[in-house]
Amino acid sequence: MSSGEILLLGDINIDTVWPVSEFPGPGRDSFVKSVTAGIGGAVVNSAIVLDGLGQRTGLIACVGKDVWADQVAELLGKTCIDQTYLRVKSDYTTGLIFLVVTPDGERTMYACRGANDHLDIVDIDEEAVQSAKLLHITGYALLKSPQKEAVWRAVELAKKYHVPISLDTGLEPAILNPQGLRRLLPELAICVTGLKETAELFNLSTPKDSADHLLSLGIQLVAIKLGEKGSYVANKKGSYFCPSFSVDAVDTTGAGDSFTAGLLYGWMKGMNLPASAILGNALGALAATVYGAGLSLPGKQSVLDFLRSSQSKTAGIQKISIDEVISVLENDQ
Repeated sequence: MSSGEILLLGDINIDTVWPVSEFPGPGRDSFVKSVTAGIGGAVVNSAIVLDGLGQRTGLIACVGKDVWADQVAELLGKTCIDQTYLRVKSDYTTGLIFLVVTPDGERTMYACRGANDHLDIVDIDEEAVQSAKLLHITGYALLKSPQKEAVWRAVELAKKYHVPISLDTGLEPAILNPQGLRRLLPELAICVTGLKETAELFNLSTPKDSADHLLSLGIQLVAIKLGEKGSYVANKKGSYFCPSFSVDAVDTTGAGDSFTAGLLYGWMKGMNLPASAILGNALGALAATVYGAGLSLPGKQSVLDFLRSSQSKTAGIQKISIDEVISVLENDQ
């Protein structure tokens, strides 16, 4: 793994996206005009957006030995993402996600995690973790063994080599394995989460209370995703509420993962809180304007164009921060 990469640990899936007008009643049919299939998974989506911004990334994850794994290899081959540490689990299928998207852009997911659950401790390469600039983990990797033991091996190595650790909690992990997430939180440099997650973990319901509690655990940077309302970011120096950008949303799949990518990019580039939040919000907003995630997610040019078009509509700290984001992106070769 090249020095300076973000190493992302989690799931790889093939997503099939089915836009429906409404959910049918029991025993009824629903018809769709088209179906798309592409690569997905929280860390994969974040890695693709980071790659599109010019940030080097690598993945630790598993696929099966099937036609879906071939598609994963083909699609990742269109990026610069380091696939060295992808593992093949021939006894299991590659992860598959069935996504039903309603006209308001909301999605319901049916998941077969397949090979993802079977990442093992021996699959964690010590040199990969040692040379990483940041280790980012999805909370979904803490749901089942042996994958969750592999997570703890990666965390152990990151601590050994003083590699900062980042986590995107996810709602289902907060519901299904709150103890595992609570155990991991004090080890983090960065935590990305949402209000539903902090309600499950700590019975906290406001962005400020949630962020303050997470900061009290020793976390350096906290981001609370607020959906269509925007985001709230905080560190020891202060906090910032970033309102959302107005877009015509068709599918929110990958929007949160895109936000996370923006936040991690901001961390790597030394951006301040408002700039990091604005980049995350812009990427999340753009992600919601397309069906599916993966390679459909926004790249550098699309977010630059979007932010430039937003400059004239903003003032004060938001305009200054947009200018900073544009400057960093333009100068990052």
